[in-house]
Amino acid sequence: MKRIAFTTLLLLMASLHFTSAQVTFILQDIPANTPEDSYFFLAGSLNRWNPGDSLFRFAINARGEFSLTLDSVPKSFKYKICRGNWGTVEVDSLGRDVPNRLYADTLGERIMISVHGWRDLFPQQKIASTASPNVFFTPTSIEIPQFKRRRTVRVYFPPNYSSRQAYPVIYMFDGQNVFDASTSFAGEWKVDETLDSLYQSRHFACIVVAVYHGENERINEQTPWPNNEKQGGDGAKFAQFFVKDLKPYIDKHYRTYPDRDNTIIMGSSLGGLMALYMALQYPEVFGKAGVFSPSLWWSEKAFEQMAKFKKKRTQKIFILGGEQEDETLVPNIERAEKILREVGFDESELVVKIAPDGHHSEWFWAREFPGAVKWLFGL
Repeated sequence: MKRIAFTTLLLLMASLHFTSAQVTFILQDIPANTPEDSYFFLAGSLNRWNPGDSLFRFAINARGEFSLTLDSVPKSFKYKICRGNWGTVEVDSLGRDVPNRLYADTLGERIMISVHGWRDLFPQQKIASTASPNVFFTPTSIEIPQFKRRRTVRVYFPPNYSSRQAYPVIYMFDGQNVFDASTSFAGEWKVDETLDSLYQSRHFACIVVAVYHGENERINEQTPWPNNEKQGGDGAKFAQFFVKDLKPYIDKHYRTYPDRDNTIIMGSSLGGLMALYMALQYPEVFGKAGVFSPSLWWSEKAFEQMAKFKKKRTQKIFILGGEQEDETLVPNIERAEKILREVGFDESELVVKIAPDGHHSEWFWAREFPGAVKWLFGL
């Protein structure tokens, strides 16, 4: 049997509640049409939902079974089986999404798993666009000179954009998930619908610039520092693109208020990590930040940056987390709040919200987006 007992794995799970029992997962049944050259992975809350984590790859044991043995696991965690990326995640026999599996230490030391289908082996139904009529693509993709590649950008305009006034701008990561279910992976934030509603109810209007993530480059682009395994770390260059290239383009072509008080950075997960990083790295540019479910686990340098921050001006930061997310998320947010308070963020500048039912998911971020906007803009 393949046993995983690497130091990196233990470090990754150091803050979780362990059971000392060894646990083996067995793929007892997989679809008949599974490609012969497939590799199988467990992706869950214990490994940051990494669909291609080599430490969680199944191997063929002495009985010819695909098995994965873990020497130390949390007492409970959620997971799915996939073949190396989320496009190949398990589904039911009709190709529909299935709930996360739940491991609990009461289930025993051998977990038998049956997979009934793989997402990529079913015809993909075309989903109609849910973007509002006032969401547009920029005329061309935007060049990222730091990486010598281009990126799709979508822009939301408020209903009264035909007027002569200027508007605040919210810059957001993972643009595929911001406006449109047809481009999202697992749901959208409904930012356009929310802002249309706020315009009708409170006459609040702003522009939103949603930058698509770079697919396979997403982790590299949205991590300001390498992690302990020397993965990622191009986030500083991606931040430079926002500040030196994207923002000047937006300010030139659209009616914006370019000052810091009207420039907001916002994101979730790795995008939340980047939003906090950029707010602290470029306080003269971003006067406000929405930090949703930030991946502060990525590097200890995130906390070092906070501790070294020299606060010289008013700045508003909204941090969101959910108790149903990774077990390290809430403690990391609490640690971040303590540091940010110590460097000068008072109650009027820093709000931390922890939702008991919050999951690491677009539906959660979509639900909390209106409250974040209202607080950041004093509505």
